[in-house]
This record gives sequence, C-alpha cells and structure tokens, in this order.
Amino acid sequence: ARISAMAKRDVLSRVGADLARGHTHVAMQRLVSLTRAYPHDLEVREPRAALNRQIGNWPEAGRWSFLGEHVEPAELAAFVRVYPSPFGRLRALRLRADISDSLGPLARQRFVDLMEEARHEAGPLVPPGCRRAVARTQWRSWAWAGRGGRCR
Repeated sequence: ARISAMAKRDVLSRVGADLARGHTHVAMQRLVSLTRAYPHDLEVREPRAALNRQIGNWPEAGRWSFLGEHVEPAELAAFVRVYPSPFGRLRALRLRADISDSLGPLARQRFVDLMEEARHEAGPLVPPGCRRAVARTQWRSWAWAGRGGRCR
C-alpha cells in the first residue's frame, strides 16, 4: 500500500522525534517502511543512509546514499565489500525503474557505471523465456532485477 505524501511527511517527522529520544530501532523501522513504499524517493533514502551512518552501519549507509550526491568513499567501499557483484549491488538498491534522469550528475554517473558493470557481469540479464514478461525498454535489466530474478 502506498503512503500518502502527507503521511510520508508525518512519518519523517516521527523519525526525527524517535531519534531525538534515542530510539534508533523504531526510527529505522519507520524508514524501512518508507523506502519500501517509495523506493525511488531520495528524500526517504537520505535519512535512512544518515541513520545507518549514525549507528555505524557503513555498508547500509553506502547502499542508501549511493543515489545521492554526497556519499562518503568509505561507505561506498563498504557497500561494495558486502555486495561484491555489480548485479547484486543493483538489486540491493531496490529500484524498479531507471531513475537516472532524476539524479544529480555525480550520482547519475555512479548509477550508469553500475548498470554497465552489471550488464557486463551478467551477460543477457533476461532469459529468453521471460522476454514477454518484461516491458520493452532500454533498461530490461531493471524489470528483471525488480522481479527478484523471476519470470512472472
């Protein structure tokens, strides 16, 4: 179920209140719900990255800040260590569409580079029997990755 824009703002303010009280676990639960509802929303990804940074979870901080303009090299390196495969990193971003047009220049280049690495690593990303199930776009790998590697 989608969370309305008003509810999204309310949840983000509750995250701030949770953090002010030191309730990082509750704040993280709220942010996980928001990123599931809004996987392409950088406004939701950034607080999740910041909270992971705050608790010292560098791989997750790198994962959730990957599409942002300001990301620490150490966080990106930790993300790569946990997800050594480019295709694995692509799937870990939890995207279901190409959002490169909505990214800033640094994030867009990082994203495009990751897409190219994943294409080279995986070869044909969509098995021939699944081609009808995937929308005909330049970014077939996104539809395939978004399905968890399964035909539907």
